[in-house]
Amino acid sequence: MRFRTLTAAGALGALLLPGAADAATKPVFRGPPPKGELKGVKGPVTDADFYPRRITIAAGDRIKLTTVAFGDTIFVPKGEAMPGFAVPGPEPISGAKDAAGADVWFNGQLPFAPNPLLLGPSGGNRIDGSRMVANGLSLSEGPAKPWRVTFPKRGTYVLRSLLHPGVKLTVVVKGRGANVPSARSDARRAARQVEATIRRAKRLLRAKAPAGNVVQAGSDDRGTATIAFLPAKKTIELGESVTFRMSRNSIEAHNAAFGPKAYLDRHARAFFGEVFEPFVTFRSDRPGAPLGYNGDNHGNGWFNTGLLDADDNSPLPRSDSVTFTRTGTYKYYCAAHGNEMQGQITVE
Repeated sequence: MRFRTLTAAGALGALLLPGAADAATKPVFRGPPPKGELKGVKGPVTDADFYPRRITIAAGDRIKLTTVAFGDTIFVPKGEAMPGFAVPGPEPISGAKDAAGADVWFNGQLPFAPNPLLLGPSGGNRIDGSRMVANGLSLSEGPAKPWRVTFPKRGTYVLRSLLHPGVKLTVVVKGRGANVPSARSDARRAARQVEATIRRAKRLLRAKAPAGNVVQAGSDDRGTATIAFLPAKKTIELGESVTFRMSRNSIEAHNAAFGPKAYLDRHARAFFGEVFEPFVTFRSDRPGAPLGYNGDNHGNGWFNTGLLDADDNSPLPRSDSVTFTRTGTYKYYCAAHGNEMQGQITVE
């Protein structure tokens, strides 16, 4: 779930359009075409939308999906539940201790593991509505290999993302040989969508922090997300609590973890593996237990909300709160985004 910072370089004019001989294959991009860049946007923004997010083809035609942002794409037949990005791991957690040498509460719990649908292509390269088809994530260095998928039957097909809930591509398939919009027309639609995304990204970067003792993780809308805490710095009085909560339309998952940076960096580096790192995904203290934070918790000041998200189909919570019982300045980080996303609480 690490994000790629979008820079101001690049232009949609470089969008590759197929020639007449390739008219049966239409280009679609995951992330702004052609390189995942949003011109003029400066800040911690990522965009995982489809461009265009709606496309019309004829039966038997293909789409060529080029992923220039980090994300997966999946088709789920009507009537089947949308899978989650995580599944229970194979073995219960054991032997996990905090910096004080005490057993942590989540020993004995099953860890979260990446859904196999995330880890590689499955279901083939044809979508006809009968089975689940996924392209998986590209975890190797360099650009992801384009995914070419054929739609042999008429109908409307909605492709989604396990990692980014709410992001979707609608493919309308007409009869074989039917007149459909040209690739150039699709490119114009994608260009208008990019311009709208640029305006949205700039608006999200100007978003106001929530009122009260609340820190919002990200500010998201449609396929666009800011990878930042709002506000980045907050001052409270001794004995007050702070609630960390997800953006209402979040397409991401975040955590907020306090403690020594080197200690938290070990957790961040181990986050995505055979299982998701338990010291990131689970709350440091048993869920539901009220918590007072004094900077010495668990032997080194470790407190973690565990992963939070805004997906209605997810077992993860949307928010968590902590009460501060000692004055000081405390930094915290999101390990799901490599601890590059950080904030600070000052207690007076």
